[in-house]
Amino acid sequence: MNEKESKVVDKIEKLLALAGSDNENEARSAMVKAQELMAKYEIDRERIQGREQRERQVIYLSGGPFRDEWVNMVATVIAENFRCRCITVKRRKTGGSFRIRFYGYEEDAEICINIFNYAVKVVRNRFVTLRAIYAEAGREFRRNEKMNYIDGFCHGLDRNFEEQKKQSQSFALALVVPEAVNNYVNVLPGLELNETFRYERNRENTLLRRTGYVDGKAFQNAGDKEKLAGI
Repeated sequence: MNEKESKVVDKIEKLLALAGSDNENEARSAMVKAQELMAKYEIDRERIQGREQRERQVIYLSGGPFRDEWVNMVATVIAENFRCRCITVKRRKTGGSFRIRFYGYEEDAEICINIFNYAVKVVRNRFVTLRAIYAEAGREFRRNEKMNYIDGFCHGLDRNFEEQKKQSQSFALALVVPEAVNNYVNVLPGLELNETFRYERNRENTLLRRTGYVDGKAFQNAGDKEKLAGI
């Protein structure tokens, strides 16, 4: 290992350590940057961690229980952009509740579920604000309004990720779902495609979709780059 490569490895190790932060946004940015460097310099995690491992294990981490169907939409966008696959698990006698499972390599599944949990928190906080605004106007903030907001949020979130990928080919490569993960999930017994959720989209809800889009596109911590710059 030459001096330049050694410095890159040192930086990746620091980023991976930072990826264990309790701050979801900080952890996400650190992991993404580490993945980008590993893809760019063709350095795998086993080499960073100093151990040989021919076959990496695919695991899942579970979130929930949930009852709101919009959670599935947010989970799908995040999983597809962070090297994971997600499925919905419903069980009998749970009153219609379900859990979200994120399948991937351990470090990918961890960062993915952290981002997902944070996104759910952000959306629910926004719903509190929107519900209050609707109440002042003498209206109800119901399922259809929620789904229109989420429609915009998911489009904005996806555009957010796509713009980041366009800035760096290695970054885009680093976030591709590994073939082993896809193969693992595709043969799971009883696996069904997520259902398509129906809701009314009309001019009345255009502002809600636009608000969701702006929130999704801005879903990041502006201070992350400054924190990472010092590493």
